[in-house]
Amino acid sequence: MSAGTYRETLKRQGLQPFLWTQFLGAFNDNLFKMVVSLVAARMATGDPGRDLSIVSAVFILPFILFSGYAGQLADVYSKRTALVVTKSLEIVATALGLIAFLIGHLHLTYAVLFALQATFFSPAKYGILPEMLPDRDL
Repeated sequence: MSAGTYRETLKRQGLQPFLWTQFLGAFNDNLFKMVVSLVAARMATGDPGRDLSIVSAVFILPFILFSGYAGQLADVYSKRTALVVTKSLEIVATALGLIAFLIGHLHLTYAVLFALQATFFSPAKYGILPEMLPDRDL
């Protein structure tokens, strides 16, 4: 059995929206982290490097602490449901992030940056691929 081409794989129903969702989620997370980093460095009263380190730690910490739980939830519950719920939470987190920027509250932006949305999205997005694609396309 020969493997399908990449173009044929992209024509599979639901794969392109999934890839766009994944791209936009990663873009949103990284853009928000960069903006929080710039705001933290600008508002730093002491060492800006310290504040940038805090931003990086707050961004990574949910992945370190909760990825095991996220993987377990992705195995127990429907991956589609997990994806829909986490993307819905991303909209809420984005709105909270916008509010935090508008009121100028740096600590609230840290809380939004710590949001667990991406941590719980990742195992579901990788786990759903074998359900969406045949083995030859993986």
